[in-house]
Amino acid sequence: MKTSRPILVVLLLWSVQVGVMAQGAPPLAAQLVGTWRLVATRQLLSDGTVRPEVGLGPRGVGYIIYSDTGRMCAFLSNPDRPRWKSQTEPTDTELRAAFEGVVAYCGTYEVNEPERYVVHHVEMDKVPNLAGTDRKRYVTLSGNRLLLRPSALPEGIKEWTIEWERVPNK
Repeated sequence: MKTSRPILVVLLLWSVQVGVMAQGAPPLAAQLVGTWRLVATRQLLSDGTVRPEVGLGPRGVGYIIYSDTGRMCAFLSNPDRPRWKSQTEPTDTELRAAFEGVVAYCGTYEVNEPERYVVHHVEMDKVPNLAGTDRKRYVTLSGNRLLLRPSALPEGIKEWTIEWERVPNK
């Protein structure tokens, strides 16, 4: 009877491990939930050159947040935008640079698990005409990194990757 106990313990531990492995990774929607900090944007152009997203520049900063209630918000900016000479009376040039150096929108989102994409249903946007539109992003998750790739690419861009890093909870 004493020799069967270790075997029973081993079988029990093995069955728990197999059960955990069978469950696999959590659903994509659950993995997205949280706050992500922008690492980089990369656009591969038709001529083979690579550049960051133009408005954000090479040092773009930003966050994207996915809530467990199906809401999302993204704010990205170019930290090298010129500072305004007067905080209350910017010039037209200063306003234009500020506007062009920001991506900002919020809304709801839904995830397509089998095809590994998320759709951002835009409710408000920096550009008023974009409220009410959808933005489809293909998703790749690896550790604490999230890669989003827009499905619709502007003319002249072959690939567009937006890389994010999960912000740890405090």
